[in-house]
Amino acid sequence: MSQSPREKSRKKAKIMKELITELDAIRSLKLFNTSHALRYLSELKLEGELWKEVTQALKKIALMPTEDKSFPKIRRIDSISDILFMVSFAGMIGALVLLLLNLEPVVSYLVLLLTLIVLNISYFMKFYVSMRLRNIYLSRSQEIEAYNDLLRKAIDNLVSRLRGEIKKAGIEAKEVEFKLHNGDYTGLVVVEKKGGVYKLKFK
Repeated sequence: MSQSPREKSRKKAKIMKELITELDAIRSLKLFNTSHALRYLSELKLEGELWKEVTQALKKIALMPTEDKSFPKIRRIDSISDILFMVSFAGMIGALVLLLLNLEPVVSYLVLLLTLIVLNISYFMKFYVSMRLRNIYLSRSQEIEAYNDLLRKAIDNLVSRLRGEIKKAGIEAKEVEFKLHNGDYTGLVVVEKKGGVYKLKFK
């Protein structure tokens, strides 16, 4: 079943708003994973030199950890964490099956306990990986900040496009609210600031 023009505009507006939030978080060093932003750009099929530059910048940011000498170790730990998670998941299912069938209850509880331990180790390793990646990005924060003007320009452009899409979707501009880490965007006005987060609306 095909979507109506209004439904298409609503969907497009939602993606634009998500992209604005992602780019703002990257700009303010609150987010380093650029995969969602790149996917949104691909879905929106935005054309022009600006979007080519933004895409290139996001790809460069995404590749920063791979250029660090510790990356092979980080990737290895991440792979081990994935394996441990799968092992713990399989062990947990096996233990629960044994418990349901009332077979070897002592062994079942022991296996269940071991799988929980393995699962926690997996989570700890994932946490370690995320912290190491964050530290790599923060150590190269000046390189990311060099894209500040580009990302702000991109967000200003998206704000203008979004206003047009919500109009097509039959949504009142005053109903749309943004929660961003920066409040210096053309077309938006700050209505509240709390805990370093700006609440903004269309001018």
